[in-house]
Amino acid sequence: MEERSGKQKKVVDLMSRRPARVSAAFGATIARDEQQQYAANEQVLELLTRVLVDESLPFYVATLDGTIIQLNEHYNKLDRALAEHSLAPGAHDAVGQFKVPSMLPVIADVLASGTTVRSEEIMHVGGRERVFLGRHSPIRNEHKEIIALAGTYEDITVQVRGMEEANKTQARFQDFARASSDWFFECDSDMRIRSLSERFTAIVGQPASLFLGSKFEQFGRLGENLDGRCEGPSAIRMRKPFREQLFVINEPNGNELKFHLSAVPVFDRQSGDFQGYRGVGMDASSRYVQAAEAAAIRANLEGLLAELTRKNMALDIASEQANSALRAKNEFLAAMSHELRTPLNAIIGFADAFERQTFGSLDATYVDYATDIRTSGEHLLGLINDILDVAVIESGGLSLKLDELDLGEIITRAVHMNADSARKKMLNIEGLTLTTDALVKADERRLTQIFVNLLSNAIKFTPADGAVSISVAVAGDGNTVAVTVSDTGIGISEDQLTNIFEKFHQVTEHIYSRSQEGTGLGLHISRELARKMGGELTVASIVGEGSHFTVTIPISDGAGLDGSFI
Repeated sequence: MEERSGKQKKVVDLMSRRPARVSAAFGATIARDEQQQYAANEQVLELLTRVLVDESLPFYVATLDGTIIQLNEHYNKLDRALAEHSLAPGAHDAVGQFKVPSMLPVIADVLASGTTVRSEEIMHVGGRERVFLGRHSPIRNEHKEIIALAGTYEDITVQVRGMEEANKTQARFQDFARASSDWFFECDSDMRIRSLSERFTAIVGQPASLFLGSKFEQFGRLGENLDGRCEGPSAIRMRKPFREQLFVINEPNGNELKFHLSAVPVFDRQSGDFQGYRGVGMDASSRYVQAAEAAAIRANLEGLLAELTRKNMALDIASEQANSALRAKNEFLAAMSHELRTPLNAIIGFADAFERQTFGSLDATYVDYATDIRTSGEHLLGLINDILDVAVIESGGLSLKLDELDLGEIITRAVHMNADSARKKMLNIEGLTLTTDALVKADERRLTQIFVNLLSNAIKFTPADGAVSISVAVAGDGNTVAVTVSDTGIGISEDQLTNIFEKFHQVTEHIYSRSQEGTGLGLHISRELARKMGGELTVASIVGEGSHFTVTIPISDGAGLDGSFI
């Protein structure tokens, strides 16, 4: 039998355990001479007296027909522990009783190989799996003929489970390795590559075996990573771990493959001698491409930012120059408007006196001349007043005196100032008569100016026999009153509505509108005045049907109306 090291072995006198009577059922017999029969199993038992047997393990002896002729006490204890289960030799109380069928495959294997055969037998005992290793050895006579076999059993459940767990761990490790983008390497103490994983082949496109025995520097170069670090060489000299060391391989087509190497040193556990490095390499090529693209974009953005900053500075300078020019213009307009109005008022006054023949009768021709002088002077004065108002508003010098006003009185005053013009054009002005007891918070002169401008425009752009009207309603928020001036005039197209309140803008696409005089400042001034008083001016219009200009004014709450200025 196979010897086992580390366990006590002794010669067992199995003849003393021989059954008292040997039946023919124990197996075939062999002829000793013509007069006497000698049982084969008796010969086997005599041979066993000269065989070393490991008594610490369950042991059996079987003849070649499958009959068990000997079991030791360890086998008996194990068989009793297995209860209804049994190993191949069978139950302990079946010695010499019958042939055991489960032994026949084992006997066949031993006879075929002529040497010891190993087999594993798995038992499920108490819901747990136990594994036994059987070693089945041939027993030979003096002619080297196999006449029986003997075997031992060893419980290797713990070893098998440990090996299975190790295999599972190895399988998991292999799965992680296949699933990751990393490749693995191992170097000796001279930093020559001893092993490379197949993942390296998949990335580089060349067999890993070509690089075995080489140093990394022989087929690539070390460099600084994205963080500007190149710690690998110094770490290797000091036998220390390193991480994310850039390693670059140049492909034949000129492209660069960039990897991050991370590794730990390996030392002999007993002597402490340095044995090399084990580590991983990660393909970082895409990261460096993205970093280069990001750097290019950043550089481009920095260039654009510098250009934008330069243009902003130029724009600031131009804006300041424009503001200075605007202030100078407004100051000039204000001064000139003031200077022009004084002599212009005198011209209008004298023209009016001549027209009325205050200083004596005049020829009808001269009276007509005086009328032309007055109307032209009044028109010019209106232009100067509009320009002065714009200049004052834009310069921030507009001063408003807010009072509690009777809205009906303001509207009536504005209607009277425009009634003659409407009658001369034979317009229907019945809609201009209204009564309201609303009290608003506004500047009296400026609110009157807004209504005069709106009524003047309505009359100006409404053909003869048309109609002009005015209405008052409380706005939706309940805090403002809305006054709407409506006409049946030429109307305003949608593309003109967005610009109608801009300075110097006039509706010019209609032949009738081109015959009207004006600066195009009235609506701009009116909206700015409405906003300064906390209101708004809006318009709704349909070409050919007319327009509706609505100004909203805050309703007076009776508080804070002490003639304050804003």
